[in-house]
Amino acid sequence: MGRSLSDVVPLRVQQRAYRVLPPPAWRLMRDVGTGATAWQKRMINSRRQRLLLAAADSVDGAVSIVRYRGEHFLARPVTHFRALDVLARNAAFVADALDAAGLRYMVVDAQVSRRRVIAVAEADRAAVWSALSSAGDRRPVYGRQVHPRRDQPSVRLAESTEATSAGTAYTVFQVLAVPESDRALAGPELGCLIEFWEVLEEDTPADHHTGEPLPAGSWLAPRRNRWVDAVPGDLAEPVHWDVDGTTRPAIPVLSRRHAFDVDFPIDVVYTWVDGADPAWLERKAEAHAAVGLGELNEFADNESRFLSRDELRYSLRSLDMYAGWVRHVYLVTDDQVPPWLDTTHPKVTVVSHRELFGDRGRLPTFNSHAIESQLHRIPGLSDHFLYLNDDFFFGRPVEPKLFFHGNGVARFFTSTAKLGLGATGAFDRPVMSGGKNNRDLLHKAFDRTVTNKFKHVPQSLLKDVLFEMDDRFSDAFEATASHQFRNPADLSIAASLHHHYAYLRGRAVEGDLRYLYADIGDPGTAGRLERLLRRRDFDTFCLNDHDTAGIDPLEQQRMVHDFLSSYFPLPSSFELPAA
Repeated sequence: MGRSLSDVVPLRVQQRAYRVLPPPAWRLMRDVGTGATAWQKRMINSRRQRLLLAAADSVDGAVSIVRYRGEHFLARPVTHFRALDVLARNAAFVADALDAAGLRYMVVDAQVSRRRVIAVAEADRAAVWSALSSAGDRRPVYGRQVHPRRDQPSVRLAESTEATSAGTAYTVFQVLAVPESDRALAGPELGCLIEFWEVLEEDTPADHHTGEPLPAGSWLAPRRNRWVDAVPGDLAEPVHWDVDGTTRPAIPVLSRRHAFDVDFPIDVVYTWVDGADPAWLERKAEAHAAVGLGELNEFADNESRFLSRDELRYSLRSLDMYAGWVRHVYLVTDDQVPPWLDTTHPKVTVVSHRELFGDRGRLPTFNSHAIESQLHRIPGLSDHFLYLNDDFFFGRPVEPKLFFHGNGVARFFTSTAKLGLGATGAFDRPVMSGGKNNRDLLHKAFDRTVTNKFKHVPQSLLKDVLFEMDDRFSDAFEATASHQFRNPADLSIAASLHHHYAYLRGRAVEGDLRYLYADIGDPGTAGRLERLLRRRDFDTFCLNDHDTAGIDPLEQQRMVHDFLSSYFPLPSSFELPAA
């Protein structure tokens, strides 16, 4: 079966239909588009049963049938999933098959967070496919041409006839799925890339492609890569390089560090609160009474700011699944610890507000701006780190270069939303007043005006820049740290000021990533999450809640839990067993 209607119809057209069609008509159109009608489900189940019966005699071990990105696959059920492990396993399958067949190959790229690339000689095409098909016998391993035509589906290697194809690059992969489910976790996007390189039979003069004369025996790359366009014949003897714990032959230059590699440590910092904890609520009520209700903006203390729907558990699952290159996780809390968190995990440290603030600020604090003003003081924190709220999630495998450059420069992600032109006022929402205060501070310091807010995504931060700002704007930092609730005079440091300041100091540049912002109080969010679950095509997404007033909290809880438990169904390494 091909792609569903909802995969073909542009989202803006779907949104327009949602606005103009009566609810019953919209639901019918949606169900037809996603293959969710009763007759479509019967057809899909019938096909799955036929595929399973056909696979029973041809595949060893447990398999299930899943539909992933428009195709049906035999999938391996897994109880643990990390993208980095899958990348390594798919590469090992290809390399081991070539080794077993005695075929020459060279690893072209093996950076830990990237898909591995393996080069083979074009003249060995038939032997390569024979080796892969033999290795894939009785296993659900697939091959797919890179950037194939729509009518060219993935093919099981054991049934492959690709030896006669002229394609220059293929991805070799297994599809992984949740046990006892038809939900896939990964497919061709984590496969090993195998490329067919031309090997010159005679000396060739320099041309615009290679830029240097090449002797016979030189290898020519069929596509662009990070390292070379060609490997000269006199340098074509591969070096031996550690690839995922096994020594493999590689192009000679691979043994060097690439200038663009992001190979420095990167930590993650979360701030988290359990807003249902009775002891915490008592501390909050006492502080609230001391400050006075009349002094607070309604969004400085609304319930949704402190409500926990177990998002942190799923955010950590997303990190474990898709950003396994993170060195360490710091969880900043007001002496609270989620009951499911394994605090003995070597990559997790819980940091209390008391330890973070020391003798600065005013505790207890219920002001995220105040907490963020102290993050750079976390003991042991890496020089480059990501700051996440617990409602941020990684939606697919991401690389460190999405957030930092190899020279250490950070990336920030500008929103199209603008700061208001008026002066900071008591009725501004805290995100607006903080941005305005940042703007005024930077104008005085640099005679430059900033205009934009930033996207709700993981924030790429530089510890030395935060210390520099803390020293330069010490009075404003101290004032922000002293406010127990969000205050119109606060700076918004981690999510805004850092990025503008670092840019003006030449330490950060604008980046780009694919992200989704979903307000769970919006009636249209359920449909957007359904689409996201099917496609898994955003780098990050945020499930934010402006205000819970007037919305059934149980319905919200159900929607968020159903979505997150479907998107991130397997426990992470950070969770206690059976928690």
